[in-house]
Amino acid sequence: MRAQIAVVGLGFIGLPLALALCERGERVVGVDVDERKVRELRAGVTHVMEPYRGESLESILRRHLSSGRFYVTTSLAEAAAQVDTFIVTVGLPVAGDAVDKAPLLACMRDLGALLSPGQLVLIRSTLVPGMMERDIIPRLASASGLVPGRDFHVAYAPERVAEGRAMEEFQTLDVIVAGLTEACTHRAMEVLARLTDGQLHPTSLRVAELSKVVENAQRDVNIALAHELKAVAEQHEVDVYELIRMANTHPRVRLLEPNIGVGGFCIPNAYAYLAASIPSEEHIPLFSLARQINLTAPHRAARQLDEALRRVGKPLVGARVAVLGLGMKDGSNDIRQSPAVHFVDILAERGAIVAAFDPTVEPYFPFQAPSLAACVADADAVAVATWQTAFDDVAWPDVLALARSPLVILDLKRRIAPRLAAAGWDVPAKDHLPYVAVSPRSAWSPHDATVEMAK
Repeated sequence: MRAQIAVVGLGFIGLPLALALCERGERVVGVDVDERKVRELRAGVTHVMEPYRGESLESILRRHLSSGRFYVTTSLAEAAAQVDTFIVTVGLPVAGDAVDKAPLLACMRDLGALLSPGQLVLIRSTLVPGMMERDIIPRLASASGLVPGRDFHVAYAPERVAEGRAMEEFQTLDVIVAGLTEACTHRAMEVLARLTDGQLHPTSLRVAELSKVVENAQRDVNIALAHELKAVAEQHEVDVYELIRMANTHPRVRLLEPNIGVGGFCIPNAYAYLAASIPSEEHIPLFSLARQINLTAPHRAARQLDEALRRVGKPLVGARVAVLGLGMKDGSNDIRQSPAVHFVDILAERGAIVAAFDPTVEPYFPFQAPSLAACVADADAVAVATWQTAFDDVAWPDVLALARSPLVILDLKRRIAPRLAAAGWDVPAKDHLPYVAVSPRSAWSPHDATVEMAK
């Protein structure tokens, strides 16, 4: 059976997209330049965490490899000989505020050189608005020697999925789609209709490009608001999560919850994409301020952990801190622009001795501990940076008994505190700030901190 679709780029978005197409009955050629990744995928191994209807992404991968619906290669030429549609998910890395277009434009050059009349190039990457007309379409035309919109079709349909739910959302969410011509739009919509049960919304290329970036920027702003509300709540000595729950009882209020920061490849990059799309003399201060607020969230958490340690007579310098979770958000093993990793770096810069454990992240950083027990052993403080589902079943009173007492705990959403209290630990009844937990086997009292600090 001849494949009809190639998915170019098999990362946290491209691989679930390819397998979602397979789930819908398509035969897909997956293309990636990373030879190691391709070898692993061919062997049925992936590090992308993406459960779908009770089945892991790795299981789905193996099933479609076995059925012949999915084939993986490093060769665009091999794919081009088999397909009539290329769906491109190659991303645009950001360093600071500088957007690196090179990987995607190199892909367009290589793909253009292989294009045949009648094929469709459908870009699903998040773009700097204006890139389709200024960069991508001209690059495809130059490399192919063909006329876009006449000899081949080209369209844009930004992905809008959340990592961890991509398999489901690729098949259910509405899709914004724009082609160079009406015929290009129609061709792209025919392909997308085979993937999603959601509604397809045709529009112009520029609106489609802007819509995705604006969606992400809006979330960046809303998360910054949540972090500012956290600061206000702390001054009033109230639980910010309860405050937000109460405010959200109003039908026109939908506040998000603060965490240790904002990470991943989408939301943190939105401001850079927007800023790169307008003249440098133009300013968008709201988006810029939101980005700065969210970037400093891990710094605030580190400062509060330092203050809590000092309350028990232990300055952060030289303190042993166990950080739990390294993914860019709860339930994710994606460490790209992860605030949890940033938080570890900040603690280390301030003199702490940091060990971190995340059961979903393969060994990569020198500070990673081989086990939860090794991470927590003799710790002066434990900080929950991101929560993984494996943490749900941990016997936290027993594990944290390996740490020192009193133990400072940063547990913003108070997932651990109730379990400790039920096991007889002395913990504050209600506090999302770093709190002091005392093991029932410890004889420590707050007076001891005064004595220790006076030495």
